[in-house]
Amino acid sequence: MIEARGLGLTFETADGPVHALRDVSLAIGKGDFVSFIGPSGCGKTTFLRVAADLEAPTAGTITVNGMSPAQARQTRAYGYVFQAAGLFPWRTIGGNVRLPLEIMGYGRAERAASGMIGIRPAFFRIL
Repeated sequence: MIEARGLGLTFETADGPVHALRDVSLAIGKGDFVSFIGPSGCGKTTFLRVAADLEAPTAGTITVNGMSPAQARQTRAYGYVFQAAGLFPWRTIGGNVRLPLEIMGYGRAERAASGMIGIRPAFFRIL
């Protein structure tokens, strides 16, 4: 669930302020399916970056699952997939999928026990 009220984000540049988001208000409920559609540069990704705590709003408020974006990120209350794939070509598919668990400090046994990858290792060799 995401709720934004009067959300704004202005970037200060050498050429002056750029208003990436201005007075955005919306409520997305549990189970809602939402698409952000618009031309390049209209703020779609910027809004998602604010919700994911990757950018800080300069106006208004936003909550994610009833908490601030920072709290939601710290408690891992959501998942976020970037527009462009960030795969490392020297890692296997499984290695790329397991990378977030490694970054978060999970040991090899914990990663294996997590059940995050339910695909047999032979599948990775096929791809």
